[in-house]
Amino acid sequence: MQATENVSSISYLLIGSGRVARHLGHYLHLSNINYQSWDRSQDPHALGRKVAGASHVLLAISDSAIEGFYRQRLAGHDITVVQFSGAHHFEGMISAHPLMTFGPELYDLSFYKKIHFTLTGADHLNKALPGFENPFSVIEASEKALYHAYCVLGGNFTTLLAAKMLSGFAELKIPAEAAEVYLQKVLTNTLAAPDKALTGPLVRKDAATVEANLTALKNDPYQEVYKAFLKTLWPEYPRK
Repeated sequence: MQATENVSSISYLLIGSGRVARHLGHYLHLSNINYQSWDRSQDPHALGRKVAGASHVLLAISDSAIEGFYRQRLAGHDITVVQFSGAHHFEGMISAHPLMTFGPELYDLSFYKKIHFTLTGADHLNKALPGFENPFSVIEASEKALYHAYCVLGGNFTTLLAAKMLSGFAELKIPAEAAEVYLQKVLTNTLAAPDKALTGPLVRKDAATVEANLTALKNDPYQEVYKAFLKTLWPEYPRK
């Protein structure tokens, strides 16, 4: 059953100036939800006035600063405080992690509405972000570090590997468009059938090709990355 709250009674205060804050602010703007904002470049005295007029404070700042900022500036106020850390949950706040990568370019409204939020400290997204109609999941606070580790593996590490491939291709004069077609199909196949999508020498148990790959990467730090995957997926790989 959809939980509801009268959005007209909500007063958002968005704190922060980084990418998450910029995207959240743009989402609020596109959704015609009124909000105020504050960041460290503004008058610190204005923060108190804005907090006093807010029902929901969106604390979009770095993970390391969240708890201290909350204790010094927000604790004790009759407000709902929402933070957006993927790895950490803090008492007194709801965590609503957006499962998305936020680049320098802003997105459109239809895309923002597709973003999945992972909650701790609330059983429905409407309690954290009234007016947002996004899909969401609820996990235990004790599960957040593992959840975020999966996010890093699937998102951040994928970006690093793809970027390494693109830079290597550029050195070999292979166009980025060639990699784009390949990488898009890799992702499509993985999402469609994650247990069947993997191809290549580790699946074929092709020791000669693996050895050639490792030799080619002998002066590259990414040789250790290759070896880490090899150890995980083919632990019995022949060792000399």
